[in-house]
Amino acid sequence: MRLHLFEWEDQAWFPVLLRTAMTSYLTAAYEVTQFPKLWAERLATLMKQDQSEDVLDLGSGSGGPIIRVLKELEERGLNVRITLTDLFPQIGMRRFALSEQTSVKYWPHPLDAAYIPSSLPGIRTMFASFHHFPPKIARAILHDAFQHRRTICIFEASSRTLPAILSTLLIPLFVLLLTPRIKHISLIQIALTYVVPILPFLIFWDGLVSHLRTYSVSELIEFTRELVSPDYEWEIGLIEIPRMPGGTPFLVGQASTRRRPIVRETAPLHR
Repeated sequence: MRLHLFEWEDQAWFPVLLRTAMTSYLTAAYEVTQFPKLWAERLATLMKQDQSEDVLDLGSGSGGPIIRVLKELEERGLNVRITLTDLFPQIGMRRFALSEQTSVKYWPHPLDAAYIPSSLPGIRTMFASFHHFPPKIARAILHDAFQHRRTICIFEASSRTLPAILSTLLIPLFVLLLTPRIKHISLIQIALTYVVPILPFLIFWDGLVSHLRTYSVSELIEFTRELVSPDYEWEIGLIEIPRMPGGTPFLVGQASTRRRPIVRETAPLHR
């Protein structure tokens, strides 16, 4: 059963200092995982099919894995322009976008992922953020992409399986080990990790809740059941990740030239 419990980073009142510290850690953590490579493989295929060089990233936080994904796409010969967006834009997100890559730009205004202005083009992506939305909003996000016939790619880094949930017990240790990898790390982040270990607790809790919130493949299929059209198709399945039993869910919606609507559940993707 999915539990939509409280996450610290979802709260509008949550201190910017702590929010930035948590997302900075997550960015560093993605650097040691295979998620960005696997996501980029799938995204590269879609970009070539759509003949699109624009990516509109929704729920970006402070950037997360996007720079690693961008590098992987460029290694595959793609020239990519990425726009980062979020409902709670962060000052640090703008600095991240401007300092790291000229092909990444920052949308400075709050953006609701369920109501995207037509002036913002590109393949819509959500990396490890779809579980933050309750079912009503999650459905609205998919409906908006379907209604405007925009390609949308949703990738999760969490899974509502017992092994994945139990793995969160290791998160505090990972925070201690990976914090030194954070670029431009602040003294406050160091203090709140090693002196007064607030961040290991906050990150552990949000990580645990992320697994409990993650939608299953069957739930994602249900969300798209009424979004059918001869010119749009959905693909939903699992990406198998080494050392993560059960894999992680993904969803792709894309305009199609097929003659009949399709909602396809794929077999797990082995990498």
